[in-house]
Amino acid sequence: MSWRKGNRLRVVPEEAAEEGTAAIFAEVKRALGVPILRLFYPALAAYPPFLQMHWKLLGPVAGSRELRDQAERLRADVYTRAHNYLRIPDLCAPMSEMKLSEAARQELTAATEFFNSRDPLLLLLFSAQMQALEAPVGRNGPPTPVEAPAPGEDPPLLVPEETAPVAIRRMYGEMRRVLDLPYVNCEYQALARWPDFLSLYWELLKSLRESPLYRECEYRVQETAWLLARELPGPLELPLEQLTEAGVEQNDIASLGRILELFIKNLSGLVLNLAIARIGLEGGNQLKKKKTPSAGSPGRAA
Repeated sequence: MSWRKGNRLRVVPEEAAEEGTAAIFAEVKRALGVPILRLFYPALAAYPPFLQMHWKLLGPVAGSRELRDQAERLRADVYTRAHNYLRIPDLCAPMSEMKLSEAARQELTAATEFFNSRDPLLLLLFSAQMQALEAPVGRNGPPTPVEAPAPGEDPPLLVPEETAPVAIRRMYGEMRRVLDLPYVNCEYQALARWPDFLSLYWELLKSLRESPLYRECEYRVQETAWLLARELPGPLELPLEQLTEAGVEQNDIASLGRILELFIKNLSGLVLNLAIARIGLEGGNQLKKKKTPSAGSPGRAA
């Protein structure tokens, strides 16, 4: 049930949402501790009955301690996997040539960390939802509510495609083609505020994607999220028959299946790519060769 190439993804922007959808959007933002919704939940909002049933099922989990614990396990697993198997250079070294101020570097790192915190939560929720369409998933027991961090007043600023400079729009088009997506993720639109860095980072991602190790890591991220979703409070179940009874048409059910598959695959890659960005901003994982004294030059006594 793969995404059909060339299909556009319908979304309901926050500012255009009707009352019921807007209320769910507010709950999503509160539960996940995020200030904006640009893509994933606005896309599900194109199917209001499904969005309502999805959030009724997974809303309590979204605000739970268990989801955050599993998300932390996922982040740690992905970071370790990327660090051990992928060759990631120091992305900070070229930044001195880009003449980025220290404040700009901190803002760049903060934008990366914002999505690094959010995306594993979404990946686990959609992995649980996909499984719940086929059979009950999750461990028996109620979720443990946790107070989500208050959304920041200043979310990462984006460079949308319609107002982006020509070079950035060209890069966005390449991203859609290489990643086989009908959209450009907000993560890359946020990093586009530092175009030199985004260009450097995108070239790194393209080279890594050519490696079988990268594809294996991406697959393992998806597999790990699938398994961790089973550790969430449950049972979680939303059979197809229930969707039909709620008035969701068969064509829409098929579209929702494709959308969820697309989001899970997309988010698996994003979580991995954000780990790569984090490692690169921390100095990379390549050992720096130490300069050895030339013959005849003085050395330190042992």
